[in-house]
Amino acid sequence: MNLDQQIQVWNAVGTWLAGIATFAAVVVSLRLASRAEHVRLKAHAGIRLLFFGDGSPAEELVEIHVTNLGERPVTVVSVGWSIGKGKKKRYCMQSLSGSYTAQYPKDLAHGQSASFQVSFVETPHWASDFVKKFVAPSGESLSTLIALIHTSVGQTVEIKAEQNLIEKLIKSG
Repeated sequence: MNLDQQIQVWNAVGTWLAGIATFAAVVVSLRLASRAEHVRLKAHAGIRLLFFGDGSPAEELVEIHVTNLGERPVTVVSVGWSIGKGKKKRYCMQSLSGSYTAQYPKDLAHGQSASFQVSFVETPHWASDFVKKFVAPSGESLSTLIALIHTSVGQTVEIKAEQNLIEKLIKSG
């Protein structure tokens, strides 16, 4: 193989490598762009105690805590609950009570969080009413209880209720 032929081979190899690198760059950029558009929330739903530090008793409450992990700002327009599976699934919206709860709508930039609460001091019958009016008519197990976080772009994030909330609802029923 003479020098001209070697140059032509390396020219072809270089062209192929450049084409592969360009294709990989396009795939990576499209993947990053599509990930940036998705709502990424981290959340939990359970019973919490609120201590004031002034000698007064701790306040028990239901809390749905939401943190925006995505780059895109998110607006939480409501939170609620679902129970059951398939065609038997039931839904309800959650009203909020308490001195420290966030209110709807709540804008969350990257890294920001919000706590949506129902105070048992301000709504002492919440747990028993929730069981009697929402859980019992469904005939479903509390193990299927899911907290729902609704956003302004139409996405709903589902999170399983923590065991402490399920136990509180069982005791209230």
